This record gives sequence, C-alpha cells and structure tokens, in this order.
Amino acid sequence: MAGPKNSDRDFPWLTAQDVAHRGLFRAGTPAEENTLAAVGAAIDAGYAAEIDVRTTADDIVVVFHDDDLTRMTDGEGTVSLWGFQQLKKYTVGKSGHPIPSLPDMLDLVDNRKPLFIEIKSSKQTNIQKLCAGVRHSFEGYRGDVAIMSFDPRVVRWFRDYMPKYARGLVIGREFLLGVRSRLALSFAVKKCQPDFIACDVNLLPNTFCTKWRSRGKPVLTWTVRTNQMEDIARQHADALIFEAPAVVGEDS
Repeated sequence: MAGPKNSDRDFPWLTAQDVAHRGLFRAGTPAEENTLAAVGAAIDAGYAAEIDVRTTADDIVVVFHDDDLTRMTDGEGTVSLWGFQQLKKYTVGKSGHPIPSLPDMLDLVDNRKPLFIEIKSSKQTNIQKLCAGVRHSFEGYRGDVAIMSFDPRVVRWFRDYMPKYARGLVIGREFLLGVRSRLALSFAVKKCQPDFIACDVNLLPNTFCTKWRSRGKPVLTWTVRTNQMEDIARQHADALIFEAPAVVGEDS
C-alpha cells in the first residue's frame, strides 16, 4: 500500500472505493456504458464512477467514449462535428436514451459518490475551449470530482486554472515502454503535477508507479476485468477502475 500522505493536496476519497469503468454497465441492456443508468447502478452499488467526456460542434460537453458514433449508436460520423440537439436523434446502444451531457450526469450523481471524469482530446483539440467547457459544467456542483486525461495539456490546464479539483494523468504503454517515453512522462508529471496516476493494469508493477506510491501518492489502475488482473491490481495500486465481473463477482 502507499505510504503516509504528506501533501497539502490530500484527497482521501480518491481511493476510498473502487471505480466502475464507464459506470457499472452491461452491454446490450438499458445500462450501456457511459449512460445515466450505468452510473446510477455504480453509485447504488457503493462504487465511484468513471466516465469519458468530449465536446460537440456547439461546445456542449457530452458523456461518450469514442470519437466516432458508429460503435455505440445507430449514427455515423465524428461527435465533434455534430451539434448536441442533432446527437439526440441517436440512442446509446440498447439504452433507449441519447448521449447524456455532463451536467445531466452531475445532476444524477448529486454528490453521492466521487466522479472521475476522463477528458478526451486529440492533437487538434482546442484545449482551452475543451477544459473551460468542462469547468463550466462543474459550476455549482459540490460533490467530489476528479479530472483525468492521457493528455498532459489537459491536466496542466486544470493545475493552472482550476487547482481545487483533483487531477490525474492516465498512462498506458506509450508512456512506459521506452527510455525516451519515460523521460517524456517524467517531464509531463513535472509540468502538470497530477494528484494521482491512473496506470494500465497490464503495465503493473513498474518502477515509475512503485516510486510514485512510495512518496505517498495514489495509483489507480485500469481496466481491471478478471480475477487475475484484480489480484495484481490489489498488490500494486490503491484503487481499481474495473468492469464486471472483476470486483463485483460473476453473478452481479
């Protein structure tokens, strides 16, 4: 386990419970990934929830993982090229409901459990506009919220402009599989100063995360889907970002 925390930026709720990846979803049911039903199910079961957000053509922040509509809706094309009202024509999988906005999701969560918001971006993304849109969605919300991203520019924006929120850097293979990428990771961490790291479970254990935890800083790990992954994650991380049947069991 991580050592004692001594930072002024102490968010004990980050690791108080495991985190349901895209909500406690079941594909092909009303509780599809990143839907109000899936996140509601996670909260009702006592877990925190992780969701993905991106922006529409009219700069509305919506809860949706993919850049493209094809996999999860009966629509086609890039999410960022559609207006929010246009997107409402399409339902998410078998949920029977359209893509929710981030304010809709915050209304549902209503301070009951922590919400981890992964902000999706690309090289072409206007980071200022994206992050400002997410920030605007938080106005008036008093619950525990953490933002996280693969993009250090996003994490740094929140360090600079919204420092009161917990922020995390998501790391995958591209960050840890070479000397140059590890140096880039160290540079990114120095610049954006994350409060936690969210590491691909397939990369655990690794020296970066071990050193991070030795300084009393939390590591979350994703996406934990099997008992074997869960065993590794319990040893080398402080909270799990999971999908059933991991954590909840085969019959849940």
